[in-house]
Amino acid sequence: MSKCVHHPGREGVFTVALQSYCAACQTGIEAARLRVDRHVEPKPCFIWYASANNWQPIAGTGCAHWVAHQRGIKKGSRGEQCIEGYTYRVRTLIQGLRTVEVADVKVDDIYVTPTKDHTGLVLRVTASKTAGKPPTIVIRHASSGQGRVADNEFATYFHGRGSFHR
Repeated sequence: MSKCVHHPGREGVFTVALQSYCAACQTGIEAARLRVDRHVEPKPCFIWYASANNWQPIAGTGCAHWVAHQRGIKKGSRGEQCIEGYTYRVRTLIQGLRTVEVADVKVDDIYVTPTKDHTGLVLRVTASKTAGKPPTIVIRHASSGQGRVADNEFATYFHGRGSFHR
């Protein structure tokens, strides 16, 4: 096995996403994993190397992290990715994607709040039976407020505000 990515003088004892880590990092990683907030999914990788043998849960809510894992998005620098390389910042997650009008939303489009501080995935779209009325859109998202990955309706829970990206 190769040397630790953070401590080149130490032998690697295990790997994550093709990166080697030493025994001290392994201990820090395991401890940090236990402190990840309950609503964050997936939990094991929502950690980062803070400094000399100091591993911490990533600051933030984890909504973009969950979406990135679902869609396989690995954008941005290492400072914008979990230990497995998935993006955890909303703005980085949607960078380069095109905006989709509400009438054209499809399952798996990415929803983002107007302030770009929360995101989720379109789970279901049901066309309205009334002409001119928008479809019913259900968003699945890692919700810190609800303490879990939750399904909520765009028009009610999100007050019909935000943007969709594909």
